[in-house]
Amino acid sequence: MLKGEIINGYRILEDFKVAGGMSKISFAEKGGKTYFIKEFLAPKYPTPDSPGSEKTKEKKRKACDEFEKHHRDLNNAIGKCCAGTGGNLIYAIDFFRNGASYYKVTEKIDISTLPCESIARLPLEKILLIAKSAVHSIRILHGLKIVHGDLKPDNLPIKEATRGYVVKLIDFDDSYFECNPPSDRENLVGTPEYYSPEQAAYIMDEDEEIEGDTLTCKSDIFTLGIIFSEYFSGEKPILSGGHKNTWTCINDGKSISFNKPLPTKIENLIRSMLSLNPNDRPSISEVFNVLKDVNPDEGVSGGETTAGVTAKKPVLRFGPGFKPSGSKGVEPPKTGTEVPKRPTTSPASPEEKPKSTGGLRGSGLKLADK
Repeated sequence: MLKGEIINGYRILEDFKVAGGMSKISFAEKGGKTYFIKEFLAPKYPTPDSPGSEKTKEKKRKACDEFEKHHRDLNNAIGKCCAGTGGNLIYAIDFFRNGASYYKVTEKIDISTLPCESIARLPLEKILLIAKSAVHSIRILHGLKIVHGDLKPDNLPIKEATRGYVVKLIDFDDSYFECNPPSDRENLVGTPEYYSPEQAAYIMDEDEEIEGDTLTCKSDIFTLGIIFSEYFSGEKPILSGGHKNTWTCINDGKSISFNKPLPTKIENLIRSMLSLNPNDRPSISEVFNVLKDVNPDEGVSGGETTAGVTAKKPVLRFGPGFKPSGSKGVEPPKTGTEVPKRPTTSPASPEEKPKSTGGLRGSGLKLADK
């Protein structure tokens, strides 16, 4: 699509540009408002003149139908929770197919953000406000039993507000209902350096022996542990054993450390969030409760900054047959299903507590880690 063209009532304001290898992005105008619009590069819906046999095209149509249903179910669930309230989740307000291509439209926002290195230099009280605001946004999503699937600092843009900080949550392209990731693993992308062990195992399982019910909201908790390391120390965890990604280090039973001393409660929290077994990680509400109880004046952990506490030898590795205890698939809400009301979205501050609510390609992904 080029500047000036009309698609589904949206007038394209700029030529589409490739972003991340999986989509093209631009801005569009409709009804006097400006929106962000994304074109998915895959899948492509087979048209009558598309190459291939009818059997092949029918298979592609079924995959596209699943892709479309997946996104519509997610958008409907989030939209019912957040509609009319503005807030911290920047979700798709329109999703449609035009010809062979799928498009997603969201509110246009400023996605510039505070770099993690700058956050780590702030007073502890302010870092805690940012962390609590990030948790507040994620807790809305987890209250709907939805896994974000691609948490990273770029998808949690931070703005200073009159009362503390506001952290938005954007980009739900890799999101899915808990225990129900897309069956076509080619459609899962994410960001490898922020993968959880179970997410990586599912995506790289070429034989498809690992079931989707290994992927729960606890996968996001692992990723958030990496982000918290960046917020509080300025860097991702320091990894032993020559590892380049946190998930491989943890999956291999190696130690992690941080580049500066952290408050004891914060270090213990991050380590628990980075547990290999998802069942050993805290829930998003438990993460918030720990942050709430941290005294900005308390001392830091006494361990050395270049030699972390050796991780306990894991009792499992992610591979075929692994299943978190008590995991149950979550069916996408049916039409008319009641969705939990969205909590207040005002920024976290010392006086207020959020209301409780509950790339690379997939198949064939090879990550040289050592």
